[in-house]
Amino acid sequence: MYRYILHKKSIKHKCPRCNQRRLVRYIDIETDIFVSPNVGRCDREINCGYHYPPKLFFQENNQDYVAISNEPLYSLSKKKEHDYHALELLNSTLVNFDKNNFVQFLKSKFDNEMVDKMVSDYKIGTAINNYFGTIFWQIDNTKKIRGGKIINYEVSGKRTKYINWIHATQIKNRVIEKFNLNQCLFGLHLMNRSSKTIAIVESEKTACIMSMLFNKYEWMATGSLMGLNQIKLDPIKHRAIILYPDLGIDTGKGTPFMLWKQKRDALNKLGFDIEISDLLEQKAIDFDKRKGLDIADYFIDHPKEKTKRIKSTQNDAHMKLYMKNKKLKTLIDVFDLTNLNGNDIKFQ
Repeated sequence: MYRYILHKKSIKHKCPRCNQRRLVRYIDIETDIFVSPNVGRCDREINCGYHYPPKLFFQENNQDYVAISNEPLYSLSKKKEHDYHALELLNSTLVNFDKNNFVQFLKSKFDNEMVDKMVSDYKIGTAINNYFGTIFWQIDNTKKIRGGKIINYEVSGKRTKYINWIHATQIKNRVIEKFNLNQCLFGLHLMNRSSKTIAIVESEKTACIMSMLFNKYEWMATGSLMGLNQIKLDPIKHRAIILYPDLGIDTGKGTPFMLWKQKRDALNKLGFDIEISDLLEQKAIDFDKRKGLDIADYFIDHPKEKTKRIKSTQNDAHMKLYMKNKKLKTLIDVFDLTNLNGNDIKFQ
């Protein structure tokens, strides 16, 4: 177990580089104390990219760096226990949609009945005591409510800088003393309603919009660029998955597409069946990349574009082979052939 980890609680500090309260500090799990005020990572991975790890801090200060914790395993296991919200709390937030800027923005762009269904499916809530912000509830595949992220939107549908969590507001208001957050994919609770391919994007807003634009997939969100990991994806390991990373510029650590492609490759070696779409990379101009647009932004800005198919390059290759020899699919089915990762070959 690593001794120094990013703080799990939703407490953000002022970033030394961008001066926004988006810095997550590293904490020593043995002492439960922050390493240093500037030792942490800004969650604006693309627009800022600040990261000052503990190892570098100790090296620069001529101190010994011990990466592995000596704390007993039984003690660490207790810390891993996590909490859940009550269904009654979630249900109490399913109101005041007329004052919810995100919902009203969607109704200005899409059919109202379609929006109402999406809101009901994803259990979108309204934070009455937080400027009627939008609550994106994280509900896992066993219907347990892991957390509720509050994001405020302008009437234009653009996100403000205000982001919070339901449990953080409860702690602040002394409703609860503590809450151990263990995040899951946004939309994970929808995985069992169909056998569709699961499409994963970064933001909750994008998942909601794409579920209305292209319902041939089940849309889920990681909640952040760095939120794509094995733990979150384990419940859907047996499903076909396709990634749609946001656009972005390379600040030295790679673009969102490059970072997610690296993770895709690593996860496929563990038995996952994941493809990644390069649609935005092919279509976008430099201005779009600097703005960090996502796939929902693209289709809203280009309403004449058809969303009948938003496939990946890998699937394109399969289809080209199929069109050259239509007996190929029969051979694959008869001999139960797989791709190089040991996963089924799909023709979509």
